[in-house]
Amino acid sequence: MQTQARSAPITSVLAAIMGLLSLNVAISVRAADPVRVTTSFDVKYASAVLRQVAHLFDAGFDRGAADRVALDIDNLKADQPRAWQFTVQYQGKAQPLEIRALLDDLGQIDLDFAAAPELARAVRTSVDGYLNGRGH
Repeated sequence: MQTQARSAPITSVLAAIMGLLSLNVAISVRAADPVRVTTSFDVKYASAVLRQVAHLFDAGFDRGAADRVALDIDNLKADQPRAWQFTVQYQGKAQPLEIRALLDDLGQIDLDFAAAPELARAVRTSVDGYLNGRGH
């Protein structure tokens, strides 16, 4: 009986530590939720926008990958979304990048990038820089 009395506080302390650890993991996962960068423009600029974004990465999404995604986009039918997943090297870290595209009947594309917050900011700057430089 005395052994059980001593183990009860230890068990309570271990349970509290495990609870804090799981809370910390949950907060970390939430902090890394992807941020979406969405833009719409004429589909004829998709290849150039994707190439511009490819310049951000050391690996994982290069000009060849940008060209393959652009080719897939050129073959999209209206209102049939498509998604691509990549693991990119950005500022020395491997990070997920998702690209989604949806073409409408008028030749406009909704291009959506999902990435970690700091990467999403860089993608937004890259996409906006290209499109704004083209007068869109």
